Parts: sequence; C-alpha cells; structure tokens
Amino acid sequence: MYIKHELYAADVAGIAAENLPWKKLAGKTLLLTGASGLIGTTLVDVLMKKNRDDGLNVTICAAGRNEKIAAERFSDYFGDKNFVFVKLDVNAPIELDRPVDFIIHAASNTHPLLYSTDPVGTMTANFIGTQNLLEFGRKHGIERFVFLSSVEVYGNALRDEDGFDESYCGYIDCNTLRACYTEGKRAGEALCQAYISQYGLDVVIPRLSRTYGATMRLDDSKAMSEFIMNGVRGEDIVLKSQGLPRFSFCCVNDCVSGILYCLLKGECGAAYNVADSSEILSLREIAEYISGLAGRKVVFKLPNATQAKGFSKAVNAITPNDKLRALGWTPKDDTRSGVKKTIEILKSKVSLNV
Repeated sequence: MYIKHELYAADVAGIAAENLPWKKLAGKTLLLTGASGLIGTTLVDVLMKKNRDDGLNVTICAAGRNEKIAAERFSDYFGDKNFVFVKLDVNAPIELDRPVDFIIHAASNTHPLLYSTDPVGTMTANFIGTQNLLEFGRKHGIERFVFLSSVEVYGNALRDEDGFDESYCGYIDCNTLRACYTEGKRAGEALCQAYISQYGLDVVIPRLSRTYGATMRLDDSKAMSEFIMNGVRGEDIVLKSQGLPRFSFCCVNDCVSGILYCLLKGECGAAYNVADSSEILSLREIAEYISGLAGRKVVFKLPNATQAKGFSKAVNAITPNDKLRALGWTPKDDTRSGVKKTIEILKSKVSLNV
C-alpha cells in the first residue's frame, strides 16, 4: 500500500467492504490507465486488498508512462501474480499481449498548471487516448469501459443558482486555452456514446467533481491541493482570488468508491456525478477552515500569467449526486472531514520525505 497510515488503510478497507457485486471481477483482467495518479493509486490499493484478503483474483494492468513513479507507488505489488505494470502512452495505438475484460480510463492532465503548459497533451489524452482505448476494447470484446469524465463538461452555469445534474449543459467558450480540458472531456464523452451506438460497446461515465486526497501529487496546482499543502506545512493559506466560487468536492476514498459503483452497477451509456453534496463551501471558506486547523491566516496573492491561464472561470459548480446514490453509493466524508483527514495523513508523509 502506497500510504502507510492507519486512516488511509481504514479508507481502503472501507471501500473493499462495500456491498458490491465484486464477483463480476473475479478471475478477470482490468486495464487501468493513469494508475499512479491520485485516483488510480487508491483504486489499485482497494483491488489488491480484495485480492489478498478475499481472493478476488482480478489481474490489474496498471498502465502509465513512468515506471519509476509506478515502482514507488506500487512497490508492495511488484512480483504479485495479480499485478502487472504496463508502460503505455494512451495517445499511441494500444498493444497488449494479454486479454482484457474491463478498462478504466483515468489518464488525464488534471491540474491547472498542466492545462496552461501542456494544452495539447491535455486534450489529446481525453480524445485520442480515449479513442485508442475504445478501439482496443471494441476489437477485444471487453465487458465494460469506464471513462472518467469531469464536472467541467457542464461549463459555466447559465444562472448562478443552477445545479449541475447529469442533463445540464452550460456555457463553454471553446476559443480559449482553458477549453483544452473541458472540450476534451466533452468530446471524450461524445466518442463513448458513438461507440455504444455504432459498435454496441458497454460504457459508463463517472463525472468527477473536484477531487483531493492523500494520494495527490504534492505539486498539484489545483486550489484545494495548494490549500491542503499549505496546511500540511503549517503555512499561511494562499488564496489567488477573492475565493467566491462554490464547488462540489469529493475525497479520493469516496471518489474511488463511486467509480466502482459505476463499474459494477452503473447503466450502460449513463453518466453519474461523483460528489459530496452535504455541504457546499466557497474557496474562501475552505481556505479559512484550513488556516484554522493550521493556526495560520489566509493571505491573498495574485496568480502569475501562466497560473491564471489554467484557472476555471466557473462561479458555481455544484453537482447533486442523487443518481449515483440510487445505485447504493453513499459518501463517507464531507469537505471538512475529508480535508482534515488528508492533512493529517500527509503530515506524516511529508515529515518522512516519502
């Protein structure tokens, strides 16, 4: 397990204990792109726990471009018969020497600095990468494809009070650099629907809200991630705006649980919001909460030009989760408890220089 902390271990155990039809995965092979990322890391830990504790016997093909990072994150699993690292660039045609039954496509640039410094890679992973994986799945007769999409597909709310249920469609200015991520996810979803219609492929689409957690990159440039790292290091919380936007968030344990509900219980062709909706805080309120935990203060600092290019222009992005709850999913953490737990776990990680 990547994070050696009792709180993280409890989260992994809690997901593995969910009342899900796990037998669908028994003896099967699952290809996971973006395996060493925030979400992929926790997903691998959960499935390997099911293998080792419950004999699930699902083979995980953990795909990524950097074997060194994968070796750091999955050192406990290298050599296990149910774990295989696959060096893979999703923007190239997919070639594997083994059958695959399920694909979860989680490879994507997911933080603002990469949107502004690698907009081409951001968009192509969500469209060309998705096409390559869908085509591989079609040719090899996979049972289900899971495309991790985003709340970003809803664009900007047409009215400030609007909530983003799965049928909502807001405004997006496609003639901006920032659109590389938003339009990439929208196009990826449309491509999934095309493969369902034309080839009969089974696809389900979790739409992830702003996700954070102990497996995040320590240099992640999302606002929540930067706030958390300020709190971990005992620094003032740096707010690069007035902090008025209000977003739905999701702790990584609840996000991974939601993805598994989509994989094992979701309806083909359906999209599901994966978000905690119990309390919606503004960015400023979150910054103030973390500063209180750290005994510090909130300071305001203008972003530089590169940072500003990657920032979302959304004022409110609130995603109700009723559709996913109808499958039996329930989030375990609200924003305050999830953030507090994440800071506590990362404090031990950073102090050990892991």
